[in-house]
Amino acid sequence: MTNLSNRGRMLKPSVTLELSALARGLQDAGRPVINLTAGEPDFPTPELVVEAAHHALREKKHFWYTPTPGVKPLREKIAQVYAQRLGVPFTFDQTVVTNGAKQALFDALAAVTDPGDRVGILTPYWVTYVEQARILGCEPVEIPCPADGGFRPDLEVLERELGRGLRVLMVNSPCNPTGAAFGRRDWEPILDLVARSQTLILSDEIYEDIVFSDEGHVSPLHVRPELADRTCVVSGLSKAFAMTGWRIGYAMGPADWIRAMSALQGHTTSNINAVTQQAALVALDHRELIGPMVEKFAARRSLVLQRLAQLPMVSAHEPEGTFYIYLDVTKPMQSRGDDTSSLARWLLEEHAVAVIPGVAFGDDTHLRLSFAASEATLNEAWDRLANAFAMAVRPAVG
Repeated sequence: MTNLSNRGRMLKPSVTLELSALARGLQDAGRPVINLTAGEPDFPTPELVVEAAHHALREKKHFWYTPTPGVKPLREKIAQVYAQRLGVPFTFDQTVVTNGAKQALFDALAAVTDPGDRVGILTPYWVTYVEQARILGCEPVEIPCPADGGFRPDLEVLERELGRGLRVLMVNSPCNPTGAAFGRRDWEPILDLVARSQTLILSDEIYEDIVFSDEGHVSPLHVRPELADRTCVVSGLSKAFAMTGWRIGYAMGPADWIRAMSALQGHTTSNINAVTQQAALVALDHRELIGPMVEKFAARRSLVLQRLAQLPMVSAHEPEGTFYIYLDVTKPMQSRGDDTSSLARWLLEEHAVAVIPGVAFGDDTHLRLSFAASEATLNEAWDRLANAFAMAVRPAVG
């Protein structure tokens, strides 16, 4: 048996990827499983973007390594787009292109932390945040965001932990898994506290285009642009352009932070796929392609909320962004004597619906369901869920 390092023994697989793979395996075996685990749109990549990749192949723009942080035209385009969107004058040397937003998050965290540093993480959190902090030898510090407060952070806990010293505060709005999208009024007290500290901000904004509120996406830099010298913004094209398999992430931030991320990438993966970079250039020039997809997500969200209203045994905060609904399953769990992991497995094995247990997100009271599926699929899934939850809370006989 291999004698693994402490880091190797500590590593845990991604629960979301693991359950998604299990659901797909059951589907391949002929089980009629409805998979609501996926963190990806169910739409095809826009044809204009696909054609750009074809053109890059025909023009032989795939033979050579590109610069590690990405080709200059792409970095210039990212800087231009986000300078306009965020109101911060980014330049191309303040951007790096990565193999998905996940690599950008890891490289950003690795570039500014040392073992033992404390990393603040809003909870419920995306599964990878805590694992990345642990891989780097940092201490994850959970900042609770209670459901009854709309999944906004507990400001007293945040103030206390900032006072004890946080090297980095990781924030994610719109949020995976809760669907919460912070508005200006939400950000102001959070950033007031951060501004009085020395804490850096790592802002994951990968769902920035999938927002259903009239206010739209609000970044920390919209509210406190003066914090740009200690904020790294991470985003990408996976969600908005249905390009998860293309692996296009990027980060914008202070030049020294970005240089360190690029140096790390140079010793790990080097540049991302050359053809993908050419496709990304076209995508960033055609953000109008996003609108129709978001409209469909909004319609599906309405459908899911209508179906939810018919199930008194479960509840959820109305998602303001993303394509997830975060379902409070306290009653079914109590009735069955389950935790979220065993409840999710029961739903998969007995009712053929695959969902993600909240324990993966630091919360053992909810399940995450994706509504990145057709309306027919969602209706069938909710029929099965309604039957399952009715069975779970049915009073005992005799």
